[in-house]
Amino acid sequence: MEKNREDFAPPDGGYGWVVVLATTLINISVLPLVQCFGIIYQQEFKSMGITSAETSFMLHLHSAIYCSLGLLGSPLLKKYDFRRVAVFGTTLMSTGILLSSFANSYGVLICTFSILVGFGQGIMLPATYLATNTYFKKRLTLAVSFSVTGASISYIIMPQVCHKLLAHLQSTKSTVLVLAALSTLGIACCFLLKPIKRTTKPDPDDPKPPKEEIELLDRDQVYKSTTLPTQKTGFYSKIHDLFNLELLSDRPYVIAIIGMSISFASELNIILMMSFILPELASFERKDVALALSVQSIADIIGRLVVPLLGHHFSVSPRVMYVMSLITSTVGRTLMAAFYSSKSTIFVCVCLIGLAKGIKAVYQSVIIPKYVSLEKLPAANGLNMLLTGATSLALGPIIGAIHDVSSSYVYTLHTASILSMFCVVLWVVHFWVYERKKGLPQDKL
Repeated sequence: MEKNREDFAPPDGGYGWVVVLATTLINISVLPLVQCFGIIYQQEFKSMGITSAETSFMLHLHSAIYCSLGLLGSPLLKKYDFRRVAVFGTTLMSTGILLSSFANSYGVLICTFSILVGFGQGIMLPATYLATNTYFKKRLTLAVSFSVTGASISYIIMPQVCHKLLAHLQSTKSTVLVLAALSTLGIACCFLLKPIKRTTKPDPDDPKPPKEEIELLDRDQVYKSTTLPTQKTGFYSKIHDLFNLELLSDRPYVIAIIGMSISFASELNIILMMSFILPELASFERKDVALALSVQSIADIIGRLVVPLLGHHFSVSPRVMYVMSLITSTVGRTLMAAFYSSKSTIFVCVCLIGLAKGIKAVYQSVIIPKYVSLEKLPAANGLNMLLTGATSLALGPIIGAIHDVSSSYVYTLHTASILSMFCVVLWVVHFWVYERKKGLPQDKL
């Protein structure tokens, strides 16, 4: 342990709630194009003859880029404060949305939406994530829950707004221009992300590390299966220190991010493709799709706000809640694949998928902080996002290609469910084989 350590405790409130509000408004202003991409472009893609695999590739390329850019966020956040990084990322997103309104082909849209918006989102998200984690510790789950719940209000409204804009303006370009104007609000809100001034002072009388750090050290001693070189020089040393690659020797952390990356890719595919799935599988019109997405978003809010409050009250660990969300979405997809001819059943399935989406949105943000200290959090989150991006880009188009080969979204739904359950099995096996025997203190599963 270092002789100098930070004398810092998050305020767990106060100006932190302004940061929560700012993060919420940033997400509301810059994410509608991502949320409503299927509604906006579904008819246009159909007329252009763009396949499901191509659509899936475009959407997953966007998610892969913004996830992978989380790794870049680590050195950026070491050099600059999270407010500056958030401004830069949000500005890139706003620019990408504006240029997307002028895109007239599949290739151009990949450049503007998948790449430019993806780059901006990948830089913006770690900054807002670190801002919230800096201001909260004991109330972190509640703060994240309130933030994502507030942002999800736009998930209810924006599908209806985009449907009305398309019907009134009769133009995809004009609709996206309106969304570009809205995105400028996010740039202004970034300036509310005020960094905390933290002082460092020596503590020679107390060489014993804090309790939380003791637990992390104990776990490292139990699980460290790979010893990294102690003498590191040159380029490798710089890369190792810059990205905190010693995290890759932490087995519980690695198992956690492997499961999260695979389940993220499978769950995201269905969420992103829902606007394309419902018209083909259940013969939904655009207004029905917009209604289904709004209903899904209402369930999403319940999953983001109510369920975490219950989990906090009963002290259920984040990984258990995440596993429950995967099981819930799997049930929803299975029912949708079996009873797609029933409109009422489709809405029930959409509710289940939305509920699971909301739960995951909260708990996927608080799992990693259980494994690392605040100083290593940007790097740990960046490595997780890099793996998630690579996995999403690899699995997403494959899931889309399954539809093109089978000419049905039924097998696509089942494939996504199998991948999600892989995460459940992986974590349960790891818990019973390793963690239960070692009695690790920081998590129950």
